[in-house]
Amino acid sequence: MDKTYLAVALQAYLQLLAGKGAEPAVCSRRRVLLTALNARLQGLPLQPDHYRQAVDALLEHCEAAEHPAVLATAREYYYFWLGDVARLARKNARGDFFTTLHPSVPLAGSLSELQAQMVQSGFDDFPPALEIYLGELYENGVDARLLEQYEALIKPLLFLLRDQLHHADSYRMAVDGMLLQPGAQVWRDDFLHISREFYYYWLTFPHARARRLLA
Repeated sequence: MDKTYLAVALQAYLQLLAGKGAEPAVCSRRRVLLTALNARLQGLPLQPDHYRQAVDALLEHCEAAEHPAVLATAREYYYFWLGDVARLARKNARGDFFTTLHPSVPLAGSLSELQAQMVQSGFDDFPPALEIYLGELYENGVDARLLEQYEALIKPLLFLLRDQLHHADSYRMAVDGMLLQPGAQVWRDDFLHISREFYYYWLTFPHARARRLLA
């Protein structure tokens, strides 16, 4: 696609983001990222493989902690790049596809490294959601060993969320951060299932301080 087409797509995306309440700093950072992405897409046909390769190249030039936010940005911009108005309308109608936060999510070299960081830091400030979720699973007859596996995946997710706003965007990008850990393919399916279930508990039963901010 030519430069004009890409510039129009970028502006349309940023206008939608601003309309959803994204702060100017978020829009500004995403403009920088997508301008760099557009430079890699210029002159290429609208084919998914080209887009994936351009996103991979962009990630190589970004700090690892920003990778979840970069992936969210690229995921949302994809339909603007395609010019697929019908799919954009459906995504927008969902109400939860587009993100308005751009957090930094510190990553580790593997899940075991992330778990070790959590232990070494002494982090144990888990929200009520964790105990409630695991307790309900226990009451429903889930095996104790399986509960331990669930807990071992949820706690690192909560560790990544420790300094983030209590917001759906933060959760989504922390999930992406977990899946970016090397070796994630081994536990990816289990984690996706757990993270989808746990999301509603996390959203509903946060720390008291988060409830005060939301009040």
